[in-house]
Amino acid sequence: MLTTRSFWLKFFEVLCLIVVLIGLMQIVESLSRWQFEVVDDWAKSLPMLAGMLLVSFGIAYTWERSGKGERLHVLFQTIIAFYVAYAITGYGAAKVLKTQFQPPNYVLETPIKDLSGFWLTWTYYGYSQTMAYILGWTQIAGCILLLFRRTRLLGVFILLPVMVNIDLIDHFYAISPLAYYNALHYTLLLFFLLALEYDKLKALFMAYQEKVSLNGKTVLLNVVRFVVIGFAFWRIASLRDSFEPKTKLNGVWQVETMMRNNKAVSATTPQDSAWSKLYFEWRYGCLFKYNPDKFQKQDLHGKYKLDEKAKVLSVNFPKENGEPGDSLRVQYTLLNDSTLTMQGRYKQDSLTMKLRKLI
Repeated sequence: MLTTRSFWLKFFEVLCLIVVLIGLMQIVESLSRWQFEVVDDWAKSLPMLAGMLLVSFGIAYTWERSGKGERLHVLFQTIIAFYVAYAITGYGAAKVLKTQFQPPNYVLETPIKDLSGFWLTWTYYGYSQTMAYILGWTQIAGCILLLFRRTRLLGVFILLPVMVNIDLIDHFYAISPLAYYNALHYTLLLFFLLALEYDKLKALFMAYQEKVSLNGKTVLLNVVRFVVIGFAFWRIASLRDSFEPKTKLNGVWQVETMMRNNKAVSATTPQDSAWSKLYFEWRYGCLFKYNPDKFQKQDLHGKYKLDEKAKVLSVNFPKENGEPGDSLRVQYTLLNDSTLTMQGRYKQDSLTMKLRKLI
């Protein structure tokens, strides 16, 4: 009995109903806080999961042995579908009604490197309200389709990619544990609704059967398949190899002292004669920043070349109209991994700097 398809249908159906009941408990704020504590602590969540599986198994076993209640399947599956539609519609409405992806101003003024995964995600998706509308209405449309038996499978196809993407974001960007749990259990319920259509899906995707035979045409086609994928990787690998190799200069350098034409200029106050930070990137060239607190249009973007044997750094700062711009050429010395000196010329001026590595 425990190996029959009928028993496992009952088991997963009961399990999904328990998940639905737990999800509906979040309407009560105190129960929502309790769920947050449970899903944020494996010592609490694992026993809870074990209990859910045990209860589901017991109810399904009793149900199967009784041989009754087969008509309940339609009711239970409808409850599951309606719950998923209700829950995910709430998230879609939040995007449409602008209660989601609206970071506060203090977050918008926080440096990107200091943002948490949560605020980084909200800031990114909140950059375009149109994108938020598209995501929201996609969720709402999929949920509406879930409410009707004839269109339920189409609704599942629409919602599953969205929810799997949200699952990955919630996990890898460390979004709230309760939000992560919600996304996971909505996804589980959608997979259950998908599995209910196993026979239809099998007939659809397995209807086309190709006879495999080893001949010249088959071999050639397989070679072409390999070339299509391999060429894409080769093209990107070639692009990567065209970048300047990484060096010890890559990173962010704080200008501690700076002299132009043997005269000291302050690098601690914003002005056009002294740089505050120098950025040497692996594939994005370099940037010489004036104001230590903010980026400005007059900051110098350029491309650099490094001769590690001769210890020579050359930088070209092209103008916006494409005309030749200013250039810098210096002899550099790495005193250690975090201290650097430069001596050479910028424009027509002699230049001497001492820098300290920040990143």
